[in-house]
Amino acid sequence: MLTPIVEEIANFLLRKLGDSLFDNVLLEDVRIGLLYTGVKLSSGHGGVAYTLIEETVTSLHEICLSIKGSISGRSLREAVKFASSWNLLEASIGVATLNAASSIVFEKEADKYNFLNVDVVDLVEKDDEVVMIGLFKPLIPSILEKTNKLIVLERNLLKMENVEILPDFAAEYIVPEADVVIATGSTLVNKTLDRLLELGKNAREFILLGPTASVVPDPLFKRGITAIMGARIIDVDLMLKVVSEAGGTRKLLSTCAKKFAIKNKSFSAGFL
Repeated sequence: MLTPIVEEIANFLLRKLGDSLFDNVLLEDVRIGLLYTGVKLSSGHGGVAYTLIEETVTSLHEICLSIKGSISGRSLREAVKFASSWNLLEASIGVATLNAASSIVFEKEADKYNFLNVDVVDLVEKDDEVVMIGLFKPLIPSILEKTNKLIVLERNLLKMENVEILPDFAAEYIVPEADVVIATGSTLVNKTLDRLLELGKNAREFILLGPTASVVPDPLFKRGITAIMGARIIDVDLMLKVVSEAGGTRKLLSTCAKKFAIKNKSFSAGFL
């Protein structure tokens, strides 16, 4: 069974692309890298999702993935169902597939998704209470220029000067107080996004950010997300190489992907 928000995304894609495409487009190639998982569809489209490897590698000698060696060749319909798996390596494959399928919709309905420039920091106002779910370190200096009310929720606790970093389970108490929530797209993979949206329902802005957040925005906007800021893959084969060689966000964006942003208010998107 798909989790609610993933089910809404999958159903939206099915309505847009149709049964024939869902059954006949296949996973042509899959790479599970140390930082990102990448997929290439037989249609030529690609997508990535963060690899939550800490939760799925039980030892240096065992990877908990029952479908290993038998992933490519599956239909788009079957592959998107991986997004609901509690095995987070499978879930990464599923979300990457949702992103790849979303790129087909972006291509088919280019007139609907009009492009403007917008960045995360543009949506932060002076003295906002900002909660960042997942550490986006490069954004922090720009955010702190607008407000010093920044809290980062992060599973792996770190220490940073001028920034309060709390464990992710503090979300129950911290997110409801936020004016702006900036959430990593990997919340789609680890199944926490549904609950975070409930907690952040009073936030002025709820932004889903990062290459993992590259899905069609329509179902997310209906659930309260105000902007998605992801990355479209412009060179799929190079993306597979980067992912296989443990490349991260910076490498993807400098070689084979391009940032995009879609804001709910005017339903207009922007390449950055």
